[in-house]
Amino acid sequence: MELLSCSYGQLLARDHPVELVEKTLTVMCQPVPRLLRGAQYVLARRQGHVVGMGGWSRETPFGRPGVDGLGHVRHLAVHPKARRSGVGRAIFGWIAETAQAAQVTRLSCLSTQRAVPFFAAMGMQAQGDVLLHLGPDVSLPAMQMCWSG
Repeated sequence: MELLSCSYGQLLARDHPVELVEKTLTVMCQPVPRLLRGAQYVLARRQGHVVGMGGWSRETPFGRPGVDGLGHVRHLAVHPKARRSGVGRAIFGWIAETAQAAQVTRLSCLSTQRAVPFFAAMGMQAQGDVLLHLGPDVSLPAMQMCWSG
């Protein structure tokens, strides 16, 4: 999951101490194989290289069963060299479109503070600050975001 580490690492490093970034990446960059193989996940490629990825699931990021009509944005990441080129917007558009086709009317995500402007530009509304507990000694400030299609 080199793309996740590269994308998330660069963004997190701007706001957090190196030790926290390293611990966070260890958890956040662990792929969930059933998500990656699912129909609700996409890779964006340019000239044969993966420049973005993302998807959604009904189950929560913590593995709990989902709620009817609610989907969760999962692992949306864009390579730093491809940022601000429409890749993230295209991936989010795909997520929203496929979620709506599956009768999902709301999307939720836990966004890092640095990614809040991107998700807001996609039409997601900030619901409030949360502390994302990723492990016994790893917590990261985040924003709960919600989108209604």
